Amino acid sequence: LQQQPPHPQPQHQHQHQHQHQHQPPFQQHDQHHDQLQQPPLGPPPPPPTAQPQGPQTQGETPQKANRLRKACDSCSIRKVKCDESGPPCRACAALDIPCTFERPSRRRGPPNRHAEAIKRRRLEESPHNISGQSTPSSPTHAAQALAALSSHPSHPPISAESICDIQTLDLLVNDFFTYIHPLCPFPHEPSFREAWKRREDYSNRAFLALLSSMVAALVASFPRKPRLHLKAQRRELEFPNHMTLVLKCQKVCAEARGPGYLDSENLSVHDAATSYFLGLSACYTFRWRQCRLYWSECLTIIRALGLHKPTEQNFTRLGMLPAAMGSNGPNVEGNRDDVLDNITLEMGRRIFWTMFVSSKTIHQCGSAFSELVVPPETPSMPYPPLPVEVDDFCIFPGHIEPQPPGLVPMIAGFNANVRIFMSYSPLSTMELAWGVDALVDIDRQKKVLHDSLERCKSAIRDLPPVLVIWPTDNNPFANHSGNELGLDFSNTSYARDPATLNPNTVDATPEDRRRRQYEIQKANIHGSGLCTRSYIVEKYFTLIEAQARSKLQAENADSGLSSEVAAELDGLLSDGASADALDREMSEERESIVKDLLSVLSSIDRVNMEPNADSLTTKIRVVASTLLEVPKSRKGQVAQQAEEYLAAFLDILVKLERVNPGHDDPHNPNDEETELRHWADLREYQLKFAQQGGLSSL
Repeated sequence: LQQQPPHPQPQHQHQHQHQHQHQPPFQQHDQHHDQLQQPPLGPPPPPPTAQPQGPQTQGETPQKANRLRKACDSCSIRKVKCDESGPPCRACAALDIPCTFERPSRRRGPPNRHAEAIKRRRLEESPHNISGQSTPSSPTHAAQALAALSSHPSHPPISAESICDIQTLDLLVNDFFTYIHPLCPFPHEPSFREAWKRREDYSNRAFLALLSSMVAALVASFPRKPRLHLKAQRRELEFPNHMTLVLKCQKVCAEARGPGYLDSENLSVHDAATSYFLGLSACYTFRWRQCRLYWSECLTIIRALGLHKPTEQNFTRLGMLPAAMGSNGPNVEGNRDDVLDNITLEMGRRIFWTMFVSSKTIHQCGSAFSELVVPPETPSMPYPPLPVEVDDFCIFPGHIEPQPPGLVPMIAGFNANVRIFMSYSPLSTMELAWGVDALVDIDRQKKVLHDSLERCKSAIRDLPPVLVIWPTDNNPFANHSGNELGLDFSNTSYARDPATLNPNTVDATPEDRRRRQYEIQKANIHGSGLCTRSYIVEKYFTLIEAQARSKLQAENADSGLSSEVAAELDGLLSDGASADALDREMSEERESIVKDLLSVLSSIDRVNMEPNADSLTTKIRVVASTLLEVPKSRKGQVAQQAEEYLAAFLDILVKLERVNPGHDDPHNPNDEETELRHWADLREYQLKFAQQGGLSSL
C-alpha cells in the first residue's frame, strides 16, 4: 500500500493559511467550517480492503461524506424530517404550501472570537478609511468592497405568507369585512376579494401593503377574534399577544411599500386606505405620533388626488400660472380632466368622510390634532357629496346599479354617522372665526348651539328601523331565527355579494352576517350621537357660565360681531325660542342624554361593542364622566338617580381602555386576560341593571 508522505501536508497547510489572510471574512468563516470537517493531520488509517491507491496530487481535495440536504422552512419549524424528493418535499406537497428554504440556519458551537475581533476592528477603522487614509482605487479595498456587497444575502420576496399562513389570513380577511368594513367601508369588497383570489400579493406590492394594513387594523380593533383563530389552529405560540401580530403586519406593510412610494406615478386611493388603516392601528395601540403621521398622510393623498372635491372639481386648476412653470399643456397633472371610475370615486369619498369623522371624534374627546383639521366647507370649497347609498356589489367601474328593494345598505348607517358630526358645522365655523368658547354675540351663539342640537337629533330620528335601539320587549328584530330582514339572497342581484360566498364563517348565513353588521353600526351611531349631543349641551352651559363670569351687558357682547358676519350667521339659523326656553330645553336634554346613555349601555352586546374598540368606549366614557362632573345644582332628578349606575359603568369603561402596550412585554398575555374579565364585569352589570328595573326604575 502506498501512503501519502506527511511532508507535503504542512506545505499545503502553510499555503492555505497564506491564502486565508487575504480573503474576506465570509470566506474565512466558510474555510474555518471546512477545516472543522477535515480529518486530523497525519497518515490516514489503512483501508479495509487492500486496493492500490495512487498518490494524491496537490490540486485534488479529499472526498467528503454526503450530507443530507437542509430541511425546508416548514419541516424545520415543525421539527420533522424533510425528504430529499423535492422541492417541494412530500410534506409541503401534501399540505399544499410553498416549500421554501429562506429560514436562516444557525451555526453550532461557540462563537468565533477571532472572526468577531477582525470584524470589530474593521468597524472601528471604517471612519478613518472614509476620511481618506485609504482610497477606493486600492485593489485590496476594492476586492473587500465587492466581497462585502456579495456577502449580504438578497432579501427574499415578501408575500402574504410573510404575515401568517394563508388559512389564517382567509379568516382574518372575512373578519375584516364582517366587523371593520361597516365602520370603515373601504376598500371595495368584491374587487379586493377577486384580487386576493388571484393572489396579487405576489406581483402587486400596493395590494400586499393594503392587505397588511387591513389585518393590522382588525387585530388592533378586535383582538379577540384573531386570537380565537390562532388558538384553534394551535399557532398561539407564534403570536402570543395581539401586539406581536400588529407589529408583524406593520413591518410587512412597510417593506411592501418601500421607500419613495409617495413619488410613484401609480399613487391611488388604495394608498390612502393603507395609510388610514396604519393610523388606525397606531391609534388603538397608543402610538400617537404614528397615528398623526399616517392620518395626515391619508388626508394629503386624498387631496392630492382631488377626491376631496365635488365631481366637477376632481382636478386642480392652476389658473394663470405662466406656461414656463408647466401650468398649461395636456400632460400636466394638475390640469388633466381624467374621468375617474365609480369605484375609485366612491372609495375616495368614503375615505374622506371617514377622516372627517375621525378628526371630529378626536376633537370631541378633548384632543387637538392640528394636522387633521378639516376646515368647514365654503361656497368656493364645498365638501364632496356623501357616498352613494348602495352596497359594494352594486358598484362597477362604469356604472352603479340600484340597491335591491327592501335591503338597507351598509352605507346608510355610515352616512347617518357622518350627518351626526356635520350637524354642528355652523358651530365649527363660529369657533374657527372667533375662537373656542369666545363670547361674541350670546344670543346668536345660543341659537347656533340649539340648531346644531336639533340637526343632530334629527339625524338620529331619521335612522332606518334596523339601526334603531328598541326596547327589549318591543324589538321587532329580536329573537327571530328566520329572515326577518326581508332579504332574498337567491336573487341574481346578490351574485357579487361576498356574504353569500362565505358559509364557513361564524355567522352561518348572509342574514346573520348582515344583522351583525347592523348591530356594529348601531353601537357606533348611537355612541356618536350621545357624544355629539353631550358636546353641544356642555358648550351651551359653558357659554352661560362664561357670560356670568364676565358680567358683560348684551350691548357690549354685541360689539364684537360685525354686521356682515351676523347676517351670515343668521342665514344659517332658524327662528328659535327665547333665551329662557332654550335654557330649559338644554336642561331637559341633559336628562334625556342620561336615559339614552343607560339605554345604550344596557342593550348593546359586547361582541358588537368590541369592533368599535376604544372609539366607542372613549365616547361613552367622555359622556358619562361629563354627566357625573356636573354640579348638583344643575343636575335633574334622573341624573341624580342614575349617578350610581353611571359611576359603575364608567369604572368598567375606564378599565376597558387597554393599557399602553408599548411599554409592556408583547409576549405577555396578561393584559388580554384582564380585558376579558372587564368585559365579563360589564355584562354582569348590564344584567344587574336590567334586574333592578332598568330605565323604568329612574
